[in-house]
Amino acid sequence: MKIKFPRWLKIFSVISVILVLLIGVALLGIGWYVKNQMLDSGGPLSPTMAGYDVRHYRIDVGVNPESKTINGRTTATVETVAPLALFEINLDDHLEVAEIDVDGVVAEFEHDDGLIRVSLVPSWGAHERHRVQITYGGKPKVALKPPWIDGFVWSETPSGAPWIGVTGQGDGGDNWWPCKDHPSDEPDEGIDITLTVPDDLVGLSNGRKVAERDNSDGTITTEWHVSYPINNYLVTLNIAPYVPIEEPYHGVDGTLEETLIFWSLPENVEEARIMWRQMPRILEVFGKYFGEYPFFEDKFWVAHAPYLGMEHQTLVAYGDQFKDNDYAFDSLLLHEVAHEWWGNKVTAKDWADFWLHEGFAVYAEALYVLDTLGEQRYLDYMAMVRSRIHNRTPIVQGDDLTSAGAYTGDIYPKGAWVLHMLRWLLGDDDFFEVVWRFANDEEFAYGFVETEDLIALVAEVSGRDDLDWFWNAYVFSAKLPRWSISRETRPDGDLVQLSWKEMGFEMPLPIRVGEEIRRVEMPGGTAEFVLVPGQPVEVDPEGWVLAVGGQ
Repeated sequence: MKIKFPRWLKIFSVISVILVLLIGVALLGIGWYVKNQMLDSGGPLSPTMAGYDVRHYRIDVGVNPESKTINGRTTATVETVAPLALFEINLDDHLEVAEIDVDGVVAEFEHDDGLIRVSLVPSWGAHERHRVQITYGGKPKVALKPPWIDGFVWSETPSGAPWIGVTGQGDGGDNWWPCKDHPSDEPDEGIDITLTVPDDLVGLSNGRKVAERDNSDGTITTEWHVSYPINNYLVTLNIAPYVPIEEPYHGVDGTLEETLIFWSLPENVEEARIMWRQMPRILEVFGKYFGEYPFFEDKFWVAHAPYLGMEHQTLVAYGDQFKDNDYAFDSLLLHEVAHEWWGNKVTAKDWADFWLHEGFAVYAEALYVLDTLGEQRYLDYMAMVRSRIHNRTPIVQGDDLTSAGAYTGDIYPKGAWVLHMLRWLLGDDDFFEVVWRFANDEEFAYGFVETEDLIALVAEVSGRDDLDWFWNAYVFSAKLPRWSISRETRPDGDLVQLSWKEMGFEMPLPIRVGEEIRRVEMPGGTAEFVLVPGQPVEVDPEGWVLAVGGQ
């Protein structure tokens, strides 16, 4: 029997199919648009870029809020490590290159697909020092969702004044100035920045302010010197009618005389002043565990930004709500400031090791809780952090990754939990020595690190070079280890057996027996002990080990 459908149902079905197709096309279009708003940063380094080392940048930039344009000139001083017939440097295609000169001579160049290629005539030999000056300008890429999808932020204060910032951690600094867009090359001799803005605004940038001049044309120019190596994504500017708020800082041992400045919008001065009072205490706690703030030769400033926040070196961006969390600190402020050590002083040379920035910064939050509120609240904080872990991908996924490829959610909470578990595994003495040395040893400080450096340091400090099972389980794998417990009643008491299901995994487990918490070592992945018949036992009651357990 043939079923005859009503005409209205046929029409409805056709319309439904069309709507589904249109929605699918729209979603694909949105995905394509969002993807095309993101620039690649990092990844495999081309042989040409690997052929030189950046020694110094000079950035001269003028910002016009009315036209939302910039005009700039960047001078890169480089040293060759291999002969080169071609020089390459990155700059987003939103900006137009007007001229390039090499060692004072105008050179031919191409600029497409975010890359500037300069023909070198004559070619450069190895171990030579050269200067490349790039004049450029235009309308820079606008941030779609800062600080995650980067670019310039052209905003307004509540009173309607320009409020401008820029982010580039995902894109790299080349979304607004020419640079070698790779985390492994910082200018060893620092950066000099000249910033020109309308004279009714305050322009801020990285480093120490060394000069200011009124140009008598409605603009003002400030000059800044960054005396430390700095990654290109940390170079920034903030522009607004800022008001400075100051707090004194005397250091961990009370011997310093430093002024900490928050640059606030005029409309937020009172709430910003209240928030800023916690800053000296934050630096004291971080100084205790990581060493004093690492860039006092330049400054310690934070700027109110028209986006959530970013760890720009010596000019951290803060754009949150001036509200403390349940642990009596401003989460955004503390996290971004922690990056001055973890990300800025100690930097991953490959985005694959991104967790060394974000995991350590999240763990810095927990250490602040430990120092100010005690062990139980620290454990509560780490339990909250654990709830954000997804275990979908390893926190280190290979080598030569782009920032987008390495940026997974677990580099934050699971990275912090790697450190939390190391504290349990090693004990406080060894663990805190590892943290201190990772931040301060000449091998790491103001330089580049890899996960393997941390692994080697842990082995050196603890005397244990047999911890591959730990790193493989928690850093290079996603799936959590699994433990099981069994209990057998015997005449002399209950025999309890603990075992890890993963071959070779030996993480010790904490157990609670009655009111006592014991540490159970797991050599070979197993342990057994006898309890009074019926005596209750609980595995990991305080939350020290990231694992899945049960019978």
